Amino acid sequence: MQPQSATDLRHHRKNIGVRYAAITRFNLVFYVAVRVQRPASVPFFNAICARGIEVHADAGGPIYINGKEARLKTFNANYYEASRNGTTISVSINADGSPSVSYTGRGGANGVCNLSGGNGGAQPRPVPLPQNPGPSAVDTSSMPRYCAGEASAEFGVRPTEITTNMAFKSGNSYVVQGYFDGDNGSTFFNCYFGLDGGFRSVS
Repeated sequence: MQPQSATDLRHHRKNIGVRYAAITRFNLVFYVAVRVQRPASVPFFNAICARGIEVHADAGGPIYINGKEARLKTFNANYYEASRNGTTISVSINADGSPSVSYTGRGGANGVCNLSGGNGGAQPRPVPLPQNPGPSAVDTSSMPRYCAGEASAEFGVRPTEITTNMAFKSGNSYVVQGYFDGDNGSTFFNCYFGLDGGFRSVS
């Protein structure tokens, strides 16, 4: 085997450099593609906006506007937009995982939406009930499950098909929000409990 000349060695090194650069570019493109395709992580929440706009989001999506599924667009892991019939809901995720929700509508309408229930996955501590509660008192940590049972009886839906949120205090009541899917879309409902933990109604 004859020794390689200096020219041959230079060509060989150049070819190796070209191959290395090509492999590096491929790996970079693959890495970016994987990063871009990362799935959405929308938190579970309910919100009320002006003009009677009601928003509900399942954990991981989709997002519903007035009970109808909206087209979800993911900009990054902390910002999403959902659009339907000229209304756009903007969802930004705060450092603590809770969502900030706003809307934009036709004619330049816009504003901030008020959260009602879901808080981006943070689980509130069970609230202790007053001393000597009534015999039908339900602890706040058990209210979602109790609500699902009452909604099952009210709407004729299996409890396993019902999703309920954690209880939150509203005025002189505790409220549990929930929903279930049917042939005509999603049905949303609220369960109401007294401050003593007694169940009041579902609607």
